[in-house]
Amino acid sequence: MKLRQLEAFHAVVRNGTTAAAAHELGVSQPNVSNLVRHMEDQIGIELFARRGGRLVPTAEAERIYQDLEPVFSMLKGVEQRISDLRDSSAGSLRIVATPSMASSIVGHSLKRFLDRWPNVRITLDIRRMENLIEKIQTRQAEIGIALSFEEHPSIHTEAIHEGKFVAVLTKSHPLAREEVITPRTLRGHRIISMERGTPLGLKIARAFKTSQEEYDWSVETRYGYTACSMAGMGIGVALVDEYIARATEFAHLEKRPFKPAVPVVAYMVYSRETPLSRIAQNYSRILRDVIVEDPGAA
Repeated sequence: MKLRQLEAFHAVVRNGTTAAAAHELGVSQPNVSNLVRHMEDQIGIELFARRGGRLVPTAEAERIYQDLEPVFSMLKGVEQRISDLRDSSAGSLRIVATPSMASSIVGHSLKRFLDRWPNVRITLDIRRMENLIEKIQTRQAEIGIALSFEEHPSIHTEAIHEGKFVAVLTKSHPLAREEVITPRTLRGHRIISMERGTPLGLKIARAFKTSQEEYDWSVETRYGYTACSMAGMGIGVALVDEYIARATEFAHLEKRPFKPAVPVVAYMVYSRETPLSRIAQNYSRILRDVIVEDPGAA
């Protein structure tokens, strides 16, 4: 027997007439009648009896129908899954991000993405830069999002936004009335800075050197999230990238531009060998939209 014969049989039992079955399957009524008749000839069993213009399944047909029901339910599920994948409305996406991006831009973009595609399952892995590269190389993540990414032979690197460093402080801090924070205005105030030797830490140090001001930091940390948290406790002024300053947890804190400008670039990275899935493409578009919506830090 062919699958088309079973489809015709299944449709006739459910609808009661060959005309209704033909309409459901999108074929002609004679086509359905021929498929059912050929099926009866092949198996040597009468499947339907005619009563008042309807086809009534025999006891044998009822048993066959019951056996087929789970098969067609499964096929319908497969069709729905294919449709979902075509529309990118179901499936999964694995993202790896550095802490600063995961706590801010990635979170905001995932909220918007899942509002539109609620059936997609997201895996978000937070890693340092060196581990992020490994995750992309080994296909454990499809998209990586990081700051100040350096070129890598096996990874496609795409700059999606250039931001700047900002100063984060409490509303009650003496410098909260300043429109711009500079190395000079920070004299006599505690500075929470990025760890020395890291790319971001080196950028801050150069800004102080350019301004001919002593880089007299009080606390250093590798993570911008920690720096902002400490600023919120009143420990000092945090100098961080603008992206982490956008994290929802720090909405109550003041943000001021830091001069001289310290640029920081946000990158989306993925394997050069594997094209992005439809789901990843849709997410990347939303990511780009979200990251440019609040380019300022004031």
